[in-house]
Amino acid sequence: MCCHAQDKSVFQDANELTKETQRVISVAPGQKIDTAYFRTLFLPTAHFTVVGEEDGSFMHETMDLNDFLVTLTDEYYTLGYHEEATGEMIEEYNGIAQIIQSFEGVDSENEKGKGVGSYQLVYSDGRWWIANMIWTMSSDDGKDIPKKYLYQNR
Repeated sequence: MCCHAQDKSVFQDANELTKETQRVISVAPGQKIDTAYFRTLFLPTAHFTVVGEEDGSFMHETMDLNDFLVTLTDEYYTLGYHEEATGEMIEEYNGIAQIIQSFEGVDSENEKGKGVGSYQLVYSDGRWWIANMIWTMSSDDGKDIPKKYLYQNR
């Protein structure tokens, strides 16, 4: 069996830990997301909030870790999905980190979506944990994403 989660180098780098979430949810058609491993990336009390605009008003939906893991077993993902970071801003101090990351996802029907996510992390028990995730999707194919969240070479 593999080593404990705390022994993996991904848990020692806050930015790599956020990118690990994308590696885990990126699956080929017919594959299932390893939700047990995904759970190890987060504090058990983590919350997941998606923010969007509807009829000119901002709305949000928040889930706990268990509810979010259920969404990852949806057919939307098992038909194939890929997501990766396209840039980030990292702020870290004294055991806390805030990472604002732009990303792009592609689903099984080759539909692309771009957005920005905010991760709050804590360093505890010898490793980084994601405490919360908040994200929103671009309404303009990423053209409205602030340049400071994008890689300079893209």
